[in-house]
Amino acid sequence: MEIKTRSAIPSDIEPIYSLISDLEGQLMDKTSFESIFLKNLTDSNIYYIVAIENTKIVGFISLHVQNILHHSAPTCELQELNIVPDNRGTGVGGILMHEAERIARSLNLEEIELTTRRHRERAQDFYRKLGYDFTHNKFVKKL
Repeated sequence: MEIKTRSAIPSDIEPIYSLISDLEGQLMDKTSFESIFLKNLTDSNIYYIVAIENTKIVGFISLHVQNILHHSAPTCELQELNIVPDNRGTGVGGILMHEAERIARSLNLEEIELTTRRHRERAQDFYRKLGYDFTHNKFVKKL
């Protein structure tokens, strides 16, 4: 299996929509998703990267660069990472994480932050194996 990565392009919307819906466990509102996806593709602080096997997108990761007051340098947050179910456990996630870290280093960012839901123990183990430390609790209130 040879996996290549590249920046996402507008025509990648369908497989990315499927990956994000799978990640969230529900179909996302398609109209809103398309609008946000296309807008974010033009934002220089957002990096959407796809992993491709042959010609099929098998993974997606997004990185959002932020200038936060309590950091001494720009940082970034990994917002989404998902792999097509048949490709999980094959190294695709590691390839995407390596690419995200390469981008972050090239931008001289201070760190990569990420969150994952409590029930995603496999994801938590994956991030720990890559050297990520559990340092925060995240609170959410729906409005």
